[in-house]
Amino acid sequence: MYKTRFFFERHFEISPFLFFGFCLLGTLLGFSATRLVFFELNSDYFVHAATEHIWWAFVHGVRFDLSLSALINAPLLIFLLLTIWFNKLTQVNLKCIFLYFIVVDIPALIINVVDSAYFPYTGRRSGPEVFAMAGDLASQFPEILFVYWQYIAISFVVFVIFTWLFLKLKERVPCYQVNFYMMIFLSVFIFISAVAAARGGAQSKPIRSLTAYSSPSPDLGPLVLNTPFSLLKEDLGNLKKVKYFNSKDEIIGILTEGEGVPRSHITPEVGSKNVVIVILESFGLEYFGPPYGKKSYAPFLQSLAEKGRFFPNGIANGRRSIEAIPSIMLGLPSLMTENIMKSPYQTNTLHGLGELVKEHGYSTAFFHGAKNGSMYFDDTTYRFGFDHYFGRNEYPDSSDFDGQWGIFDEPFLQFTVSEIDKLPKPFVAGIFTISSHTPYTLPAKYQDKFLEADIPMHRVIQYSDMALEQFFETAKTKDWYNDTLFVLLADHTSDNFDRDFSTPLGRHQIPIILYQPQNEIEGGVSTAIAQQANIPATVVDYLHIPSANKLSVFSHSLLRNNGIMDAVIKEEEAFWILSENKFVKLSLDKTLEPEHGILPSTFAKYDGDTDDLSFEDLEERLKAYLQVYNIGLIDNSLYLYSK
Repeated sequence: MYKTRFFFERHFEISPFLFFGFCLLGTLLGFSATRLVFFELNSDYFVHAATEHIWWAFVHGVRFDLSLSALINAPLLIFLLLTIWFNKLTQVNLKCIFLYFIVVDIPALIINVVDSAYFPYTGRRSGPEVFAMAGDLASQFPEILFVYWQYIAISFVVFVIFTWLFLKLKERVPCYQVNFYMMIFLSVFIFISAVAAARGGAQSKPIRSLTAYSSPSPDLGPLVLNTPFSLLKEDLGNLKKVKYFNSKDEIIGILTEGEGVPRSHITPEVGSKNVVIVILESFGLEYFGPPYGKKSYAPFLQSLAEKGRFFPNGIANGRRSIEAIPSIMLGLPSLMTENIMKSPYQTNTLHGLGELVKEHGYSTAFFHGAKNGSMYFDDTTYRFGFDHYFGRNEYPDSSDFDGQWGIFDEPFLQFTVSEIDKLPKPFVAGIFTISSHTPYTLPAKYQDKFLEADIPMHRVIQYSDMALEQFFETAKTKDWYNDTLFVLLADHTSDNFDRDFSTPLGRHQIPIILYQPQNEIEGGVSTAIAQQANIPATVVDYLHIPSANKLSVFSHSLLRNNGIMDAVIKEEEAFWILSENKFVKLSLDKTLEPEHGILPSTFAKYDGDTDDLSFEDLEERLKAYLQVYNIGLIDNSLYLYSK
């Protein structure tokens, strides 16, 4: 009776090049599989993309996978060619080839999977900047293992299958010497193919991360990319000079024209008022109720918005917490890959808000319940002029630790009130909450509360909102409360459960609120664009402190009528400026054509006059901002353009 033999029991041989190709194909299939995982975990991000464009993104992504494979496996390819040239191809060498794949390619695949879980918090593939946050990311790794164990298990099964196939196939590779002329041909062919793959094709310039955003839909750029490619290809904060204008006066004229007139508010004497800036972790505008979000998960914060001056078209200048502090306390938006305080420009002349107010007798302090050193907030706030820092180390009761990040918001905010009460008056204090963040941990006594939630984020938002309400209830009992301006805003947005906000600009939309208990500033809703970088100018304007040419040109007071109200962000590898009901975006290297348009419907409809601002004027202003940013940081001349 005829007996069918299993495939690997049959006699056959494969060439070493075919064997290497099999290993490479396995890697490419692995990257395509991790791209599928990335899409599955972040499908809401791509909800507005056409189906055919998503298919195209998977196909185009192979180009980036090939480029990465050619780059990281170049040493392996050279090793293979040398062993064949010198007739040294043995089973030991084949095992070395496999070991190289294990040490280099498998970690690259793991990075791709891990970054799929990190993407919702940044909106971009991770680049070299993650190395500056290695400690914080390492602390999150156990949580990632727990939440996404099924994907890790699947990856392990695939790895076992790949290993089994390798061990079977390597036995079929004969140890023979290739014909001399054939070897020359193969060497040249492989070299040319590898170079073409590494460059991403035969075009004049190699591909880079920006190439993924070129067509047909920029929203799909993160899906096209793979994270190891971004790690290898992106610059770590090294800016290039751009020159759109020939003189400093021309730039200053564009960026300071129309500073506006003071809004109706009581101008205090210097030293008579205080300011508390509350930065709320991940409080995107979508967590407000109608007419902004679908349901309010932050009722207390929304009640403050109704009592104070509310900017629903608030813009976060970055997508990460580490980018928020320089934007809010320095007035400098995040327009490069790396956070400025981890970039080559961290030693530049920088004038933070703390420095500006200290010169006029204000005491300063910053409160952040996370572990001291987290995201370098302690060093950064000291750098920006805040004399005192209160973190987890300064908090007296370790039982309030959430097990992951730091102290729960409710007890830490009560601690914050008591410490602010000890500060000499007048003061400027900054607060950064932490609980409204993955892994969405609540204190044990609240496990059965805040259950009206569609996603875990909704529960912790409600908890942090409650903690904020208790903070204000306690603050009301203090003698400094009525003499204090409270500035409340988010560091960035987070999970976009509401798909109306799952857009490039919706992912930056945050509430910005100015609340003064004695109504010393004009209340109501302003539909003008406001950004985090406006906070320093707003604070010194309220306190009636002269800035003495130490205020960033990006920062404009929110207490002014008819002044410059715009926002500058970097999103989808392009630079955007938003003002009134318009936007303009462009790229410095002209890879993307300048685009003009009207802001999407997720933004509160602008109710002012829009006839006096043309797209051409807005594009000129964006170019002026970019020239100031790049040349100002490169030449350490940022404040030559200041006010």
